[in-house]
Amino acid sequence: MNDEEQKNLWQGLKCLWQEQKPSSDPALRKKMAKMHEGLNKTDFWGSALYAVVTVPFIIYIFTTPYFVTRIGYLIIIGGMLFASWKSIRRRRSIPQPIADAPVMEWLKYDLAKVRQHAEDSRTLLWWYLLPFLIGMNVSTWGMKVDLLTVKIPMTVLVVLIAGVTYWLNQRVWRNQWLPMQQELEALLNSDQPVLPPEPPKKNIMTRTILIGIVLILLGAIVFVRGRDAKTAAIAYSDPVSQMLENIRVKHNFPALAAAVIVDGKIVVTNAVGFRKNGGTEKVTVDDKFHLGSVTKSMTATVAAMLVEQGKISWTTTIGEAFPELKSEMHPDYLGVTLEQLLSQRSGAPGDAPADLWLQAWAAKGTAAEQRLAFIKGILARKPEAKPGTKYIYSNQGYTIAGVMLEKAAGKTWEDLLRSMLFEPLGMTTAGFGAPASVDKVDQPWGHKKKMLSGREPVPPGPGADNPLAISPAGAVHCSLGDLAKYAAFHMAGERGKSQLLKAESFKKLHTAVADNDDYALGWMVLKRAWANGRALMHNGSNTMFYVVVWMAPEKNCAVIVASNVGVDEAFKGCDEVAGKLIDQYFGK
Repeated sequence: MNDEEQKNLWQGLKCLWQEQKPSSDPALRKKMAKMHEGLNKTDFWGSALYAVVTVPFIIYIFTTPYFVTRIGYLIIIGGMLFASWKSIRRRRSIPQPIADAPVMEWLKYDLAKVRQHAEDSRTLLWWYLLPFLIGMNVSTWGMKVDLLTVKIPMTVLVVLIAGVTYWLNQRVWRNQWLPMQQELEALLNSDQPVLPPEPPKKNIMTRTILIGIVLILLGAIVFVRGRDAKTAAIAYSDPVSQMLENIRVKHNFPALAAAVIVDGKIVVTNAVGFRKNGGTEKVTVDDKFHLGSVTKSMTATVAAMLVEQGKISWTTTIGEAFPELKSEMHPDYLGVTLEQLLSQRSGAPGDAPADLWLQAWAAKGTAAEQRLAFIKGILARKPEAKPGTKYIYSNQGYTIAGVMLEKAAGKTWEDLLRSMLFEPLGMTTAGFGAPASVDKVDQPWGHKKKMLSGREPVPPGPGADNPLAISPAGAVHCSLGDLAKYAAFHMAGERGKSQLLKAESFKKLHTAVADNDDYALGWMVLKRAWANGRALMHNGSNTMFYVVVWMAPEKNCAVIVASNVGVDEAFKGCDEVAGKLIDQYFGK
């Protein structure tokens, strides 16, 4: 309703008020109905908004592992529900006049509604914003997260949200509700003494609940201060374990492990921390960590072995590997080679199409059947880029390569890795998927980062790893000792000291394709002074674990670091460990 309409409405209402009778003017009655409808809509949507806002906090109560965080959410939910209940109760206490009641009765009704909104604005700070401020800060400071990067920024953000909300609320009150209240009061009191608003009733229950919230806040703060201080690092006798423990505590990792190879020999395998956040089971040097995309180099290595055996070649095309699929395949994929797939230049998409990804999670059939169904869907669609022209990091491309190897060898991808890599290298801990047994903490659990609940352990079972459909891109797990054997195998192979693969094949695996952003076949080729020039690197994460491998082939040295948290959270801490170990053992 614009200013002119509002002015006409007030003038018409004043005349009707003086006559003390219902309105016979349809236009005026329509405007009055519009005002009533606006008031009722404001009431409804206000209550609905606060009800909807509580839903995420209710969900988090049942998902967060932090007791103090639950207290914070309960404060928020309690404050919102109580304030909504009070507002609804006040609205129901205002009887609505019958349709043909005198204008005076409708004006009194509207004035009572407007005054109710004034009361809601007056109590907004106490019953909506204060519980929100208290609850969010209790929950944030109750989590085991970094002070500077999470707790302080979250506190500032919460205060900013509350401040802006309060400012907007007061602005709406001044520009909308206050003028309406003044006009209504002027109409009702034009010929008689002013009727002041009823003074707010003293409510013992309200005061009691407010005192209760304050007491809960004080108790929670005491509890948080007692729990939130970072646990002191455990004292270790050897300096490497102590360094790992200090960094683990600094970055709040459940577990941290590392291995170092010097002159082809494993000189360090250390692990500190716990298999599960909040648990008591300590990690050991024999515990298994998920390798994520470090698996890609293993798929490429097996490909090189099959090339040497003559079962496939680097130039074998997808069309040649799957002649039975030519009619279903997009023409651009027919000429894509095995080498292009392994060097990330096949044009295969970086992200799986949503429908195929859902299909992969449905996990119907054996692992090999799932992979075949998955690549059929990929190959039926146009590539993301023209093959051979662009580097696109793609799990889908490696899955296609893995299925090509299965077709060429007549064995599953898992059997190929077991028989051609794990068994010959003595990698007895190597396997596939999440490393721990279902419903047990016999190996490290992966952890996901949630905005309001910190590092959440992911139980073994469905959802604890990526779908089997993309296993060739990242599904292997093993101990860091066994991963060190694999790294040593690659460095020795360049020197012609491997019986499993020729030096020429290792050179192929470790040489970046021209204009390919330094990506070789399962390895990044980078320049580092500590490596005397060339360094090979790959990291991996299934979003719940993280591992990084750095190799210096010219020095025959390598370092491996792993943790049971996802890549974004783990990168900084693991990189810090890698830097310290490189400096200590072979970086100078």
